[in-house]
Amino acid sequence: MARVPQETIDRIRDTADIVDVVSHHVDLKKRGRNFFGLCPFHNEKTPSFSVAPDKGIYHCFGCGNGGNAINFIMEYEKINFVEALQQLGNQLGIPIEFSGNDDSKEFFASLYEIHQVAAALYHSTLFEDRGIEAKKYLLERGLSEKSIKLFKIGFAPENSKYLLNAIKSKNYNREVLEKSGLFGFSNDEFFDRFRSRIMFPISNSSGKIIAFGGRVFGTDDPAKYMNSPETPLYRKSEIFYGLNITRGAIREKDFTILVEGYTDLIQLFQAGIKNVVAVSGTAFTVRHVKQIRRFTTKVYLAYDGDSAGINAALKTGYALLKGGVEAYVIKIPDGLDPDDWINRDGAEGFKSNGIEKASELLHFHLQSSEFKNMSSSEKSNLVKEILEEVVGISDPIVQQDLIKTLAQSSGVEENQMVHMFSQQIKKKRYQPKTVKSSSKPQLFTTVNAKAELGIISVLAGDNVEAKRLIKEKLDINQLQNEQLKKLAQLLVEKPDVNPAEILAYFDVAEDREIISRILMEEDNTTEPLQMAEECLQTISKISSKEKIREIRFKIREMEAAGLDAKELMMEVVQLQKEINA
Repeated sequence: MARVPQETIDRIRDTADIVDVVSHHVDLKKRGRNFFGLCPFHNEKTPSFSVAPDKGIYHCFGCGNGGNAINFIMEYEKINFVEALQQLGNQLGIPIEFSGNDDSKEFFASLYEIHQVAAALYHSTLFEDRGIEAKKYLLERGLSEKSIKLFKIGFAPENSKYLLNAIKSKNYNREVLEKSGLFGFSNDEFFDRFRSRIMFPISNSSGKIIAFGGRVFGTDDPAKYMNSPETPLYRKSEIFYGLNITRGAIREKDFTILVEGYTDLIQLFQAGIKNVVAVSGTAFTVRHVKQIRRFTTKVYLAYDGDSAGINAALKTGYALLKGGVEAYVIKIPDGLDPDDWINRDGAEGFKSNGIEKASELLHFHLQSSEFKNMSSSEKSNLVKEILEEVVGISDPIVQQDLIKTLAQSSGVEENQMVHMFSQQIKKKRYQPKTVKSSSKPQLFTTVNAKAELGIISVLAGDNVEAKRLIKEKLDINQLQNEQLKKLAQLLVEKPDVNPAEILAYFDVAEDREIISRILMEEDNTTEPLQMAEECLQTISKISSKEKIREIRFKIREMEAAGLDAKELMMEVVQLQKEINA
């Protein structure tokens, strides 16, 4: 008999937003933490049908009908379990694959087991002689031994078959090794994917280890962090690091702090700020929003204070607003990340100067974009860009508040701002049906983002001298936007490639939408050579600032270890001179 793998069932159940599912059929009103409406399963005049987004379930206090999203579809549509799975899977973009025997169940059991074995091995290695320096590094970073054990942090030594040899007695089949994401394959041999790295196990919401994040340690590998690839267990767009440990605190506080890094989360947690989650080495997605809504409808973003962090905070913040979640941004002191900040000022400093002084997303966007110092045309473009985001927000009250705030901050009459908003709605309404209305263009409003965009504009243009200057002077690794970095590399390697060919190199639909917009909106207002020079200068300065930040961190480490850091201090001085030149 054909059957759906349990992992697929779990994934659909965990991903489905119960409020979204039910609200397609029931008019729901929020009351406290839950939503209420008239029960679709019996006649009633007073709403007794309750939906709990944090728990992912519904219950009617009138007729007693209750269950999860799958159950609701079965009951409402009068269809069987598999049919309900297929319907939800189609809505969520999760394919349903059938298995004719129990091999699938055994396969997933083996995948879970091999991750558990790997985590135990790496964790024990951290406490052995070969892991002593890695453990010392973690302790010097401020992580306690208690936290190291709680989060099962480990160490993978420089041995291409360290894990492989450890699991030989388990006799896992080839498919398990291939699909686990723990191994690479070359010359007909498997080898460990993670080597010379501090290992952070990543768990699903039920606490099962499904992937790893590895921070380089002891080698010169340019990839600072390396995460498991997507596997049958691991879907980056659905997973938060630490949620299995912090979910209780999030429900209790009714808000969460969202950070970018593993150590950021751990530092906050051990300082007593436990309602925190981290994105798992990937961009923030709609599915992440749905996951958060199961626990809270308020998020404080504590991203790095550099241009990349600001841009990520804006993109994430608007995604949260569109998903019905309040978004606030914590301003991180210049040159620090949450990890450094909590070490410097402690929990009380983070709370009083961070959480309590957090800005609403729109205020942060205008401030970080230096709106007051923009030209009139730049202000107009930014306002239109923000209104494009506001159009995607379903809550009319939130929309109205944002429009009013935007009008006040920009000096535009409120009725004029409403008119501009109406124009954006019309623009969206008359888009070709082939365009996904839910897809919004990425924001490129920071100084660094604009410079990177200018680089692309020149490389995609016809000015040979300007293109040669960029190829000679630009270190592509200095680009912080991953999509633009890939595009720049392509344009450098294939200078004659046309836009249609360019898009063929981007497999992800969201990437293609962003890149096509960029290519369609080349900036031809500035002389290409001048643009190239200005953009290169901006990127170089920002890169130097990032180097200073990294060096200062090394200086703190050396001073803590009683070592002389004079050479590094001189390097900071030299870099600062270059920035100010």
